[in-house]
Amino acid sequence: MNKSLTIARKEFADAITSKRFWLIVGLFLSLYVASGYVMSYAFRIGGMSPARPMLQMASSVVSTIGLMAPILGIALAFDAISGERERGTLKILLSRPIYREHVINGKIVSALALIGLTITASSLLSISASALLQGIAVTLDDIMRICLFIVVSIFFSFAYYSISLFISTFSNKSGHSLMLSLGVWIFFAFVLSLLSSLIAFFVLGPTPAIPFDRTFNQTRPQQLVGESYMNYSRRVAEITNIVQALSINHHYSLVANSLFGSIAGPFGQEAGEVDLWGLITSRWVDLLVVALFPLIFLTASYVVFTRRQEK
Repeated sequence: MNKSLTIARKEFADAITSKRFWLIVGLFLSLYVASGYVMSYAFRIGGMSPARPMLQMASSVVSTIGLMAPILGIALAFDAISGERERGTLKILLSRPIYREHVINGKIVSALALIGLTITASSLLSISASALLQGIAVTLDDIMRICLFIVVSIFFSFAYYSISLFISTFSNKSGHSLMLSLGVWIFFAFVLSLLSSLIAFFVLGPTPAIPFDRTFNQTRPQQLVGESYMNYSRRVAEITNIVQALSINHHYSLVANSLFGSIAGPFGQEAGEVDLWGLITSRWVDLLVVALFPLIFLTASYVVFTRRQEK
């Protein structure tokens, strides 16, 4: 265990002093500032008056985390093993009285610390600064939701770390590992979402025509679109959810959006607010998937790394 912690401290120190890490932190903060400014501007001009302003403010970081958390995980993992192998330092390291488990444990502990520190500090800094500038009151429920969001976001980023680490364990070139890791992220984040929509279109056909009604009533949009259109939208949502069940991004988005009450119905109407415990019980499958992803790929990384013979 001491050897693992020694490696973890070295990896942590190397990452903290690397330009790559601070570039990602800079991107994190830049996107946070941009999203916070947009939300603050909406509050100032009076275009938004939500019942829970703190949750509305916190929801502005969801898209930033959804974009940057996977990149953070990949950046810390893509050359964790393949980079050592490529530079020839892995053979030297393993020639010492150090087990392979110590090496991979040290790298995992260091990465988890870096991910937790980066996401926690940047999220709290952004949300707190926005709340102070806008003079928004914070409730205990707000704090609990934000804390759960940070924990889920750390698991989300760590899931991509574990995927990239798994790829790195069997790659001989860090460049190949990086490309494969980014390919996985692009597939989950963009391709699978588009693919699910195309599958729904081919299965259900084109969207039914919406009947025109001169007496438009914004408060009851469901009555205007007709039963066939509502059924079509419901079936599209079912198909896309089934296809995207393979994507950790999908499960993370469902949890994060539910935490801040930004889940909407098929016609844009806001869903009723759900208490925190009710949210956890209704989204337990999504929470479980986000937690299991890193466990599965870390186990696979252990198996590949400990059994592979270095040439």
